[in-house]
Amino acid sequence: MVKLKEVIEKIIQFFKRYWIFIILATVVAMLLVVRLSQREQVPPSGPQPTPAPQVKLSPPKITDANLPRNSTVSISDFSFPPRLKIYQGSESKISSDQAIKIAQEFGFSGSPGKSEDIFLGNFYTWATKTKFLSIALDSNTINYGLDLSQSQPPTQGTLPSPETTKTALENLLKNLELSPQFELKWQKEDYLVNRHSLPSVSNSEEADFIKVGFNPAVDQYQMIGLEPNQPLVSLILDKEEKLIAFSYQLYFSSLEGLEIYDLKDKNNVQALLTAEGKIVYSGAYQKTAKEPSFTRAEFNQIRLAYFQNPEKDLIIQPIYILSGQGTLENGKKTEIIAYLPAIKFSTQAPQNFEVPREFFQLPELP
Repeated sequence: MVKLKEVIEKIIQFFKRYWIFIILATVVAMLLVVRLSQREQVPPSGPQPTPAPQVKLSPPKITDANLPRNSTVSISDFSFPPRLKIYQGSESKISSDQAIKIAQEFGFSGSPGKSEDIFLGNFYTWATKTKFLSIALDSNTINYGLDLSQSQPPTQGTLPSPETTKTALENLLKNLELSPQFELKWQKEDYLVNRHSLPSVSNSEEADFIKVGFNPAVDQYQMIGLEPNQPLVSLILDKEEKLIAFSYQLYFSSLEGLEIYDLKDKNNVQALLTAEGKIVYSGAYQKTAKEPSFTRAEFNQIRLAYFQNPEKDLIIQPIYILSGQGTLENGKKTEIIAYLPAIKFSTQAPQNFEVPREFFQLPELP
C-alpha cells in the first residue's frame, strides 16, 4: 500500500509540473488524426475517371436500308441545341381484362385468338368478315380496321372537319381509358382515297377519308417510331363519321429524364451520315420485296425528334430526321427519308457536373 501511494503521488506531481505540455500534445495528436482522415477523402492527382452513366447507352436499333456512299447534306439552317437529355420510359402494358373491354368497345365478343411476337410479346386478335382488331398486351399497341373490300364506304357527302375528327379520337381514347399523359403534337390532317394502301390526295373534295393523329412531345420535340410519316396514335373517319381505322402505339406511360449528352453538329452529320444513317422511307414503289438500291442521296431538310424503338428499348434518345431525294440505279429520283442517331457515340460519357479538385484541398497546417 505504501508503494502504491508513492506511485500515485509521483504521477500527480508529474501532471502538476508538465500539465501544459500534456494538453498541447493531446491537441496536436487530435489535429493530426483529423488531418489524416480528411486527406483520405482528397481525390487522387491526375485525370479523374468519368463517372459511369446510369444506363448503358448504345445507338438506336434501326435495321433499314443503308445510305449510298455518295450522300450529301445541304442545309443552311442547323439551329439545334448542342446537347439534349435522354429519357427512360416506364413500361406500360394492357391486361387481359382491359383487352376484353377494348374489344367490346369495338363491337367484338367472344374469346380472342392468341399468339406471340418476338419483339412485342403476347397478342390478342379478333376478326369478323368486315373488321379486325389486334392488341399487343406487352407493348401497349392496338390496331383496328375495317375490311374495305367487304364494306363499301359512302361516296356522297362531305368529310368531317379536322377539329371534329380530333375530338372523335380524343373521345375514343377516353372510352378506352387510354388518354395520354404527355403533351401532344398533332400532325397535319391527311386526306385519303379508297384504293390500295389508301394513298393521300391534296384536294379534300376528292378524298373518301380523313385521317388525324398525334405524337407525344418530349422537350418540345416529337417522339416518333420507325415510320416517319405515321403518327403513333391515329384515327380515320369516312364521310358519315364512321370509324375506318384506329392505331395506338405508345409503349410508355411516363418518361423519366436521365443524363445529358452531346449531339452531333453540322460537320458530324455529314461525316457520319453514311456510317450511321439509315433510309427508313422511300417513295419508290416496288412490287417485289427487294429494297430499292440508291446510287446517290441528297438531303436538304433536317429536324430533331426522339425515337421510340419498336423493339421496346426503354431508353428514348434523340435522332435527326433527314429528308431529300434519292437517285435509283435506273437514274430515276424519288423522295427519301433517313434517320441518323443524334448523339455523339464516339464519346458516350454523359455531361455530369464535376466539382473542381481545388474545392477539396485543405490549407496546410502551420
